[in-house]
Amino acid sequence: MRLGVSTSCFGQVSLPEALRWAGECGFQSVEIAAPPLRISSWFEHTALHVGGLDGAARDAFLSALDKFGLRAAAIGWRGNLLDPDLERREAALAHLARMVEAAATLGIPIVTCQVGRDPATTLGNSIAEFARRVRPVADQAAGSGVRLAVENSPMVGRDVEDAPSSAAFAPELWEKLFTHLRSPAVGLAFSPGDHLWLGGDVLAAVTDYAEKIFHIHALDVELLDQRRQDCSILRPMGGWWRYRLPGLGSVDWRRLVDRLHELGYAGDLVVRHEDPVWQGSLEKVKTGLGLARRHLVQFLP
Repeated sequence: MRLGVSTSCFGQVSLPEALRWAGECGFQSVEIAAPPLRISSWFEHTALHVGGLDGAARDAFLSALDKFGLRAAAIGWRGNLLDPDLERREAALAHLARMVEAAATLGIPIVTCQVGRDPATTLGNSIAEFARRVRPVADQAAGSGVRLAVENSPMVGRDVEDAPSSAAFAPELWEKLFTHLRSPAVGLAFSPGDHLWLGGDVLAAVTDYAEKIFHIHALDVELLDQRRQDCSILRPMGGWWRYRLPGLGSVDWRRLVDRLHELGYAGDLVVRHEDPVWQGSLEKVKTGLGLARRHLVQFLP
């Protein structure tokens, strides 16, 4: 199990500079956002431009990873693959296919994605439609040695206030996903923090879905019980929970990492920084990431 960091929290810093800092801080791997870009460079800030990876750009990227002693654990994009606008929906699917192609070219094992959701349809129907549309890309991934890891974040409020905007946020929905899309190349990018604030048992989830958890986002959550008394659980945007860095929230990382070792998890544990306390400046972001690393590394061999 390798300890990594998502580079998306570094803001306007260049991707090479983010890679340098991650390597020097002692992280072993990185996850890099790869949204649709229309630029001439192979990166924009900390995002990777998968459409600009010609021979020279590919060599520059791989050289940067090697120079700073890093492994690219994953690339990903949180686009809505079920966007109600059909043109944007087709563009999102085409970009997912480009990410898979780029990952295969670069030797990156994981592409993370969201199911998304059309707000006009049910969660179950969203899962079924996602499976139907993504099947050709899943076949492409399986044939090229790349795996698709679907995030379990509900992305509350992206489209409708206090409503889930991505459909694969609970075990019964994962069951629907894996029933409709039977592919060895499709699994989960599991966020313990999201599963916890949604009321799930983190240890039970990683145990029950061990074979389908391809990637883990080290994202913690703080539950604010008094605020929940005021707004109720039906207002997730009401402020009764907030993301925290590992060690500063309610996830028991000692027990979770121990269970992952027991289950033989061989993927990456990638710190995803969405903690509002440790944002506001680049130095605060780096300090927060350092705290998270120090907390997690004590549980890793």
